[in-house]
Amino acid sequence: MAHLAALTRGEVVGINIPEHFPTQEAIQTAGPRTKLIRMNGLNLRFPNASFDLVISANVMEHVSDPAKYISEAARVLKPSGIAYFETAPVWTGPRGHHIHPDMITENCPGETQFRDDGSVIPDWSHLSFSESQMRSHLESLLQPVTVEYIMWYLYSSGDLNKTQWNVIQAFLRSSFPCTSISTWGTLDTNEALMPHNRGEQYSVSGFSIVARKRPANPVTKRLFWRLRQAGF
Repeated sequence: MAHLAALTRGEVVGINIPEHFPTQEAIQTAGPRTKLIRMNGLNLRFPNASFDLVISANVMEHVSDPAKYISEAARVLKPSGIAYFETAPVWTGPRGHHIHPDMITENCPGETQFRDDGSVIPDWSHLSFSESQMRSHLESLLQPVTVEYIMWYLYSSGDLNKTQWNVIQAFLRSSFPCTSISTWGTLDTNEALMPHNRGEQYSVSGFSIVARKRPANPVTKRLFWRLRQAGF
């Protein structure tokens, strides 16, 4: 937050939904010209055209209604502004199960066999396996507590919207007529396991998007260049 405020020389507002957000530590580290507010991105309490820049990083896969989330971002963005979206994995990508090693370390102490390389949760199995098939497969590899955690996260937690990439892409293009999209996949996936529905781009495991309501002017081009130089 502080880095973004220094980079743009403007006021920065950060939102999140946890009950105790913002913590005192978060407030202290946010820096000057920053404001932290507990707020849901599906219902932004900001007037129309409030912001020059909207950034969403590693959020969209967790949003229950991506269309509403994207439309709210477009609503609060000024006509000349920039919206930047980035996330990985996409639910329909090969690693779209979203079970990362650090999640296992934190929630399943003592588990040593989990790998995020397709050997434990096969590529696309979160789309092609039934719940019983997934459970049976995991039980042959992992500790019971790990199996229960993964099954809960994939099928019951509500923390993944499971929206297909082509649907999210359509929402973005309808809200932001001037949209530049970059996607990436993984190099070590088993394409033989890819689902048969070719209407979906299953090879997309992550994306970054620069979105505008109208073509960029020199000011927004310079701002975006500075953001990219700073790693945003």
